[in-house]
Amino acid sequence: RGGLGKTALARRFAQALLCERPAADGAPCDTCAACGWFAQGNHPDFRQVEPEILGAGQGADEAPTSRTDNLSKQIKIDQVRELQTFLAVGSHRGGLRIVLVRPAEAMNAATANALLKSLEEPGPRTLFMLVSSQPQRLLPTLRSRCQAIDVDVASRDAALDWLRAQNVRDPDAELAFSGLAPLQVLEAAEWAEQRARLVTELARAPFDPLFAADRCAAIEATQLVDVLQKWVYDLGRAASALPVRYFPGQAAALRAISTTAPPAPLLRFTRE
Repeated sequence: RGGLGKTALARRFAQALLCERPAADGAPCDTCAACGWFAQGNHPDFRQVEPEILGAGQGADEAPTSRTDNLSKQIKIDQVRELQTFLAVGSHRGGLRIVLVRPAEAMNAATANALLKSLEEPGPRTLFMLVSSQPQRLLPTLRSRCQAIDVDVASRDAALDWLRAQNVRDPDAELAFSGLAPLQVLEAAEWAEQRARLVTELARAPFDPLFAADRCAAIEATQLVDVLQKWVYDLGRAASALPVRYFPGQAAALRAISTTAPPAPLLRFTRE
């Protein structure tokens, strides 16, 4: 899943491998020239390949804006082909050459096949790191040439402590809504207030669809679908006498609403 910090972990690992004075535990020193170049984004032996929209600072799942509507959400084949020049030249610092591709599922079949050629014959002292929240979408031939490393969800207590340090309001509710993905909490912070108002309307009895629709209008379409999908999922769990997952603060309201709908139709609707 997304929002766990996989890219940050991969970048930190890459920095550690390129560091000229790593600590005894392998961590980068953050003070040598190599660490300085890495922090500034211009280390000569490191390349990060990502969709243009991520390079512009916008999440891959966000709705386009006037500033980014012409930017690609896919990794283009030309970006992978440009790596050939980088891979053809020896290491500038005498160490590794590292390529980080994220999110790897943003490659279409043609782009993935172009990368496959480099993975099959990477050259000496070359490391590829592919970061993916949906590895099942990668070509089987691509996955077979990689070593899979799972990144587990942080413990709830550790995630809550981290969110409190980021001054997140109501971290318990926000962490539950994110599916225990703390970075997604920060990404959703700018529309948390609008989402809370919508959820209040969804839980209100009696339900006023027109007023709820007015709340929906204040939320981007992809974000709105996310809220409603999770709400219906929790309704299905409540109807099945299971604990709700995404809206624990509304558990009582969800249980009350779920008495008007059998679990089977709710689960079918969730799949649809």
